[in-house]
Amino acid sequence: MRKNISLQDLFKVLSNQTRMEILIAIFDNYLTASEIAEKLNYDISTIYRHLLHMKKLGVLKSERKNGIEYFDFSSTKIFHIIENAIEFISEIKGNKVIDCTNMGRCLLDQNSLNIEPDMILDMRGEICPVPDIQTRKVLKNMKKEQVLLVIVDYPLSAERIPISIAKEGHILLGKINEIPGETKLYIKRAKKIRRT
Repeated sequence: MRKNISLQDLFKVLSNQTRMEILIAIFDNYLTASEIAEKLNYDISTIYRHLLHMKKLGVLKSERKNGIEYFDFSSTKIFHIIENAIEFISEIKGNKVIDCTNMGRCLLDQNSLNIEPDMILDMRGEICPVPDIQTRKVLKNMKKEQVLLVIVDYPLSAERIPISIAKEGHILLGKINEIPGETKLYIKRAKKIRRT
């Protein structure tokens, strides 16, 4: 069935933070409204209303299994739009990646785990889905078994990044909350990245 969506409608969907968080939650999994509500800590009626709106526009599709409705992207192009938008914004804002490989020792991070990062990705001030997508992008461009330190101050990203990187085969070496509201994630790049 053909949907009636305009470019303006699509950007309205993507400009809503709750809808953006729903889309990122669905990217990792094929989920029900109650699973999304639990994952994002929202009430189910709010989540379901957003899901139905995005389904009506054709951004999402759903399938019923044993009477339970599961939601998914109608096309992977939606996620690519989000990735490209984040890449564009990152270019404008400037690079938040620090390469420590030529420093001998990374003096920019001293931690209780005694892990020395090869790269640092500072995502403070960014909200979902920017830290998640940028982390995967930086890891993809790193050498095998190098260590990436990701610093986030958005709680949902601190929870989501370890899940999404594990699906690609990367290893979470440690997670530290030294400063209230900030989380440091130490991630070892996989020898071979799994496709999700």
